[in-house]
Amino acid sequence: MVENGNVPVYSANVLEPFGYVDELLITDFYLDFVLWGIDGDWLVSFMPKDNPFYPTDHCGALRCKTDKVNARYLAHVLEREGKKVGFSRNYRASIDRIKGITFYAPDINEQNKVAAKVAELESKIVESKKTIGSLAKQNCKAA
Repeated sequence: MVENGNVPVYSANVLEPFGYVDELLITDFYLDFVLWGIDGDWLVSFMPKDNPFYPTDHCGALRCKTDKVNARYLAHVLEREGKKVGFSRNYRASIDRIKGITFYAPDINEQNKVAAKVAELESKIVESKKTIGSLAKQNCKAA
């Protein structure tokens, strides 16, 4: 980690950067990524294309190299399937175990509809968290 780095580092918690660096492990970000925590609590996230990041050895990263699977849709399917399998701190989500997961994906148009709705809901969650944070700060000042 470096002070004032500009590349976010993701570890087992793939929802928040662990820190920042000024180097890349992956050099092409032309496709969306799905990230998962390999040996922590079971967490999965979607990383849109053209957003460089640095994965530690505790972060799995995959790309959809087909236009028949929407990566945001895949992230949510992987999260659901990983819960079914029981991935956890004690049952690691290794690459071999991830490779063993199979699932059915509907037509890409249906996936895109679902992914768009998920993106809309995630955006609302982010805005709600900002509002809560702002209200909490106001309450602290008033007290």
